[in-house]
Amino acid sequence: MTDILLVDDELALLKILARTLERAGYGVSCASSVEAALGLVAAKSFDILVTDLKLARDDDGLKVAQGVRALQSNIGVLIVTAYASVPSAVEAMRVGVDDYLMKPVETQELLLRISSILERRQLKREVQTLRSRLQADKKAAIIGEETGLAGVFGSLDRVALSDLPVLVQGESGTGKELVARAIHDRSSRQGRSFVAVNCAAMSEQLLESELFGHVQGAFTGADRARRGLFEEAHKGTLFLDEIGDVSPGLQVRLLRVLQEQEVRPVGANVGRKVDVRIIAATHRDLASLVREGIFRDDLYFRLNVLLLTVPPLHSRREDIPELAAYFVERYCQKASRPVPHITAEALRVLGQAQWPGNVRELRNVLERSLTLAADMEVLDAEDIHLDQGNEDVDPPLFGHMRELVSLEEMERRYLAYVLERTQGNQAKAAEILQVGKNTVWRRVRDSKAV
Repeated sequence: MTDILLVDDELALLKILARTLERAGYGVSCASSVEAALGLVAAKSFDILVTDLKLARDDDGLKVAQGVRALQSNIGVLIVTAYASVPSAVEAMRVGVDDYLMKPVETQELLLRISSILERRQLKREVQTLRSRLQADKKAAIIGEETGLAGVFGSLDRVALSDLPVLVQGESGTGKELVARAIHDRSSRQGRSFVAVNCAAMSEQLLESELFGHVQGAFTGADRARRGLFEEAHKGTLFLDEIGDVSPGLQVRLLRVLQEQEVRPVGANVGRKVDVRIIAATHRDLASLVREGIFRDDLYFRLNVLLLTVPPLHSRREDIPELAAYFVERYCQKASRPVPHITAEALRVLGQAQWPGNVRELRNVLERSLTLAADMEVLDAEDIHLDQGNEDVDPPLFGHMRELVSLEEMERRYLAYVLERTQGNQAKAAEILQVGKNTVWRRVRDSKAV
């Protein structure tokens, strides 16, 4: 449903316009001042603002338009006025007003203007999306969809046609967010918000506030209300990266959003409806986490409606030369330096590496190698500086430590090492460490680095 915000200090006219638009099938919210309008926009997303030019207490519709556009840049704006003038029209154009309508307002004219604004904005979104896709397709022709994922990208158009949740699996650094963005850009939500959040990078309380928002006074330091990422992504796509690291408590809240399409900010008594497509990603085996009781089975089945698996770089080594050429060219363009020739020996070194960090690690290695290379015209084998962990031997835990650390820090590092060796299998890690599974889970939850 298209949501419209009406702003007018004449309450009788406000009610008439609201009834007219509701009968036409629009969702309508009303405000009689700048402050009230901005309060509504802070709590909800709107498609169009319809505001009177002259309001009480020296407020005006242009001030409303500026404030609303600062919070929601894609909103359409229609000014209604009985005092049209050249200066006010010029100022309206400056703040990005889409159309002007003179009072008295006729129903058919109002509906026609609103429909026209919606059509123009939809056309603008489609043009922007088309340009983005043309650029992406041009890039894909050079580097095989940036990460050499031709097989995965071949099914994206079919996945994008649906509005069902998508689960993207793959090792860290394989390009899972790229896949999520490609789905969004090919979907009917193109041109709307694509909001990404790394669930493993925040504490439980912070992630809860980020996702669902909070009301003023909900917790210490919450000096003002804040919209969550679900509301920021309204009518768009929310990408939940590393969903396997979400705590059990937040898993319950995420399940409720998927079931009811409603979010309740922290500290709020009522929920707010949202229209969001969920794309989740993880480098972990969620099915194993379900069997171990770490991840809820009902949430897993809600997320795993459409499944895409992104292969690691070591299983598609034929992509390395094209990827290397792309990253070298991009780095040199940013650094304003000539693009060097990559020798066959350099490509052989890159092709034989293990790449546990996948495409992200390849990019980092090339950028480091280019920075340290003595010859700016040639990148040879001796110029390639691989990560220390990209060797066939296990990384030493004690022998080459550069600093002395606490026992707690050493335990954290060793836990990270064991989890890496067990590919994130917490049950197996607990067995090796001879501790309970809950102990491992709590350590993972509390550690920002694991």
